[in-house]
Amino acid sequence: MYIRAEYEKREQLKYISHLELMNTFRKTFRRAEIPVKYSQGYNPHIIFSMSQPLPVGMIGFHEYFDLELKEKNSLGLIKDKINKSLPFGLKVIDVVIIDEKEKSLQAVVNTAIYSYEMSFNSETIKQESLLNDFLNEKKIEITRFRRNKENRMIDLAPMIYNGRVLNDNIWEFTISTGSSGNVRPQEVIRALKSNTKGLIREIPLVNIKRLGMYIKKGGRLYKPTNKEVLKKEVSKS
Repeated sequence: MYIRAEYEKREQLKYISHLELMNTFRKTFRRAEIPVKYSQGYNPHIIFSMSQPLPVGMIGFHEYFDLELKEKNSLGLIKDKINKSLPFGLKVIDVVIIDEKEKSLQAVVNTAIYSYEMSFNSETIKQESLLNDFLNEKKIEITRFRRNKENRMIDLAPMIYNGRVLNDNIWEFTISTGSSGNVRPQEVIRALKSNTKGLIREIPLVNIKRLGMYIKKGGRLYKPTNKEVLKKEVSKS
């Protein structure tokens, strides 16, 4: 039995790394006595995977993980048992059964939405105009810094799908993520600072929130738990 769960990572745990988060879930499954399935071999491990990592310092509202169980169980019971054992700041929102041949989350999730708490060097900025001018640029080039590899120039323009001002000083961007084209959330801020001649200040990752991870298909965004993008949805919690 394969399940896909939607969860949120809140303020209290924003400084734990992706590996620490994975270990937290593994310990939770054992503590909650979830009948997880283990891999074969000399070093068996829980068959468990997650969507694209959240940077340290950032919170996420619609995050996902896949887990294989060795026997069928009530989805509602699984959800309740996991939530009772999770630390404060983590919460499972939804659980669905997925087909065993379903592609991994990192293979199918291709879009993310982020909100940014912006900071400006002027109090008279017209935010809507500034954002629209940025989005209308034909090229938005920045240098991507890569660890142990040569830095390279990339164009963000085709990978920033949408942007809007939610309210004063809060901007939202819908951007590409995953193997087909990945925009790091902090790269958007670097590009904004460069393209607006310093009117926008760089902000720390704690000023950015990941509002959701999605599968972009036919111009529409779907949650990875949506039956429209699953091979076969068996049941929901």
